[in-house]
Amino acid sequence: AQAFFFAGRRGEPQPVNMAMAQKSNMPFLPGCVAHDITKTRHHKTQTLVYKLDSAADNMKPERAQIDRSLLHTMATKPAFRLGERPAGLTHDEREMAREAARNTYRPHVQPSWLKHDRQVLHFMGYFQEPVHENPNENARIRYVDIYYYLEDGTMQVNEPKVENSGIPQGAFVKRHRIPKADGEFYSPNDLRVGSEVTIYSRTFRLHNCDDFTRWFFQEAGLGEQAQEEAPVDNFMKVEQFKKELLAMPVPKEVMDTKEYTELKLGGQRKNAKLEQYLENDRRVLRFFAYWDDETRYGTRLFFTVHFFLSDDTVEILDRHTRNAGRDPYPVFYRRSALAKTPQRTHVPGMIVPDMVIYKPEDLKVGDTLVVYGRKFFIYDCDDFTRKFYREYNGMEQPALNLPTHEQTHIQLTYPPHTGFGSEEDSLASCLALRPKPPRQDLVKLMSNSDRILRFEARMDNHLPEDASRTFIIGCFLADDSVGVWEVKQRNSGQVEGKWAERSRKINPATGTWYTPQDFFVGTTCTINSMPFYLRRADEYTLKYMETRSFEFPLSDINLIAKRIRPWVETEMMQQLAGRGAKVTPQEMQQGIAEALNLDVTDQEVITILRNLYDQCVDESEGEVLIDVGRLQQVLQSGDKIATGEGVGFAMTE
Repeated sequence: AQAFFFAGRRGEPQPVNMAMAQKSNMPFLPGCVAHDITKTRHHKTQTLVYKLDSAADNMKPERAQIDRSLLHTMATKPAFRLGERPAGLTHDEREMAREAARNTYRPHVQPSWLKHDRQVLHFMGYFQEPVHENPNENARIRYVDIYYYLEDGTMQVNEPKVENSGIPQGAFVKRHRIPKADGEFYSPNDLRVGSEVTIYSRTFRLHNCDDFTRWFFQEAGLGEQAQEEAPVDNFMKVEQFKKELLAMPVPKEVMDTKEYTELKLGGQRKNAKLEQYLENDRRVLRFFAYWDDETRYGTRLFFTVHFFLSDDTVEILDRHTRNAGRDPYPVFYRRSALAKTPQRTHVPGMIVPDMVIYKPEDLKVGDTLVVYGRKFFIYDCDDFTRKFYREYNGMEQPALNLPTHEQTHIQLTYPPHTGFGSEEDSLASCLALRPKPPRQDLVKLMSNSDRILRFEARMDNHLPEDASRTFIIGCFLADDSVGVWEVKQRNSGQVEGKWAERSRKINPATGTWYTPQDFFVGTTCTINSMPFYLRRADEYTLKYMETRSFEFPLSDINLIAKRIRPWVETEMMQQLAGRGAKVTPQEMQQGIAEALNLDVTDQEVITILRNLYDQCVDESEGEVLIDVGRLQQVLQSGDKIATGEGVGFAMTE
């Protein structure tokens, strides 16, 4: 174990008195040699001398001859201890051993100076030293680094230098083999984290080690090295507090007071930006930016941003286009420092934090500059600015293409109706300074003065108390006005008569005025926020719509026949026609919807019944039935169906 940690010429035993060694019963081996107690001079013998102008070791022993075969035999065969002679080697074996020894540069058993070359155990420790006649502290903790060199078993103690400690620090104990109190030398077994080491009557406490030392002890099986927290004395606490105070920024009030005191005592006013001014005078960075005014009459405005390198000030100038119609005030922002986050001063003399202003590195093409709540987008700069940034911080300033927006004309919306008069009269005051009466279609007014389309309707609000109420909706063709009246019913609890004043009504579905084409049987129209379901129409209304079928396509029998002709040609309808089957109007609607995915309104069904009543309709059984066979013949003939005379039908809900 001793050879594993240290050996070498400095570990060899020193020459002692042979006479005294013979008197003792101890063997003459390293570590078992008795020292001469009669020796009176304990001076350290000089070992380094100069011979022939070169340094030499005066105590260097003669090199011992190593018998490799003997070492090999001692390592492999312990029989030599019993006096047995090993078997002799042949000539070929001796030659092979000689060649093997000649071709290798490392011995089979490596000495410690080779095996542990440049391997050092590093421990961190401290010791306590008393301080006298000091009111701030009575003891001081001094930290040291202890190094143990595995190649020769030497140790060295260094003390790191502490600023303003007043103690000479550095090499505390020079490198050499340090003896313990019992005369033995220190070995790695004696150095453990958490233990105390006494070196020349001074005790050190080991509290930590480096990673290599911790790994070395684990590999050697010498246990774990647990780290301890090193104590801190009052001196180190005060020094650390002083460093923190120096790192803290000096308040602006203190600096202002200091400058005022210096000026009062005759000092000169400092010009901190004089050097910057002399180096960057008349050097200006120029950027091009625009601002999109998003107000009602806003547009895109272009500006030129100047940044003066001499004093870090910013100036923003307007760039009006030709015939812009704007006032000739070119300066938008007067030259001054531009704050990133402006602070409001509500009262004079209000203390505000230090202003953080824009610097050259804050201006980049593609960034947004906020001034007075306006966002200026920087899209380009000049050549001098690009060259400056290339030399200043190695940044390239590209030229961005202007994002063009499609020019759309925003039409102004008209104000809402005031409630006085008609909407056309109120709108005339918005179109001209001198309102003119709205134009009327006199031909339509005179030709349709006595024509009214009347429909019977009910409320479609799904309320049980309104289910039995009946209304008459009248559409006046002269001016497209609409009126609603409630039909009198006995014990209904409702007041009959006018429900909605005659006037032009807005269709909520389209946002336009109601027209006669918006009213037909089977539709739902909303009047005064109340939905009405139209369930029947009078005879005059049906005849008028059939007569003017080019205006009312739902009353055009030929157009309806063309739409439903594919339904009667289906295989199922062919079978029904062959058996002479008859269907109700509701069954016909359902069949067309399932076969053709086509929605047939009640108005279209009424038109079919009115125009094909004689050919296809049968009421002999007290119910309106449609003969499928006759309907198929009429529709497949391809002839134009003439408008017939019929009666008004109401679809069953």
